[in-house]
Amino acid sequence: MTEGAPTRTTVVIAVWDRYADARLSAAVASICSQDRPLLLVVVDNASAVALPALPQARVVRSPARLTLGAARNFGLAQVSTQYVMLWDADDLMEPGTVGFLEDRLAEAPNCVAFGAAIIEEPTGRRHRWPRRWIGRLIEYPTLFAVLNCVWSLYPTTGATLMRTDAVSASGGYADAGGGEDWCLGAALAFRGRFGWSERPGRRYLQHAGSVWDIYGSSRQQLAHAAQVRRRLASGETAPRWLRRLLPAVMVAQISAVAGHEAVSRLRGARRAGGGDAL
Repeated sequence: MTEGAPTRTTVVIAVWDRYADARLSAAVASICSQDRPLLLVVVDNASAVALPALPQARVVRSPARLTLGAARNFGLAQVSTQYVMLWDADDLMEPGTVGFLEDRLAEAPNCVAFGAAIIEEPTGRRHRWPRRWIGRLIEYPTLFAVLNCVWSLYPTTGATLMRTDAVSASGGYADAGGGEDWCLGAALAFRGRFGWSERPGRRYLQHAGSVWDIYGSSRQQLAHAAQVRRRLASGETAPRWLRRLLPAVMVAQISAVAGHEAVSRLRGARRAGGGDAL
């Protein structure tokens, strides 16, 4: 850790029930071993399982069980640093991630967020999302912002460092159990540029009962898309010209979900047929 460096970043983790185990302790250890000073806020989301001792963190308990998005916002309310990062209780942070992302944001004052790639556990492969071409697309910020309203292209959790004031001005996360991060990303993209690096920042383990496992169906994706439209239609979270185009955004969202479903079915048929279905 850099001696005498100011504390610019707070990491927030929302956790409850079965995640309050050794996975949380490992996630906290990976965060606290970073090379920059930081603050760690752990939201005990009215967990029925006692959290392990976390002397390195400030633990705040919600008065009642909240949705994932609301629990994250509960943690965001405790943040006073320049930057914030929202972390999952079962992921590990790669060494040097906070320092790398802090330096990238310091070099780019017009950026509101800077992210790093996701590595899958246990294979060590680069996760399929976000797509590698995201680094090129973000060079066209208006185009990127519009496309990000149609389909979630950029993570606002994990190894993505964000400017706290921009997150607050964008309305934070949606009060929902899934798609809450897309709502923030869609609004945040109109606040400034996004940055991206293929440098690994997060080790991710998808498992039965994970957010994507529960909320990844086409029906859920359409519900998430509607949440995004509601966020963009409210207040000043999006420019006026985009609010006028929301009916077209809805059509594009529905088409994107239908296309994704069709491709997934074709891939499943190809696997079932030994590669002869496509």
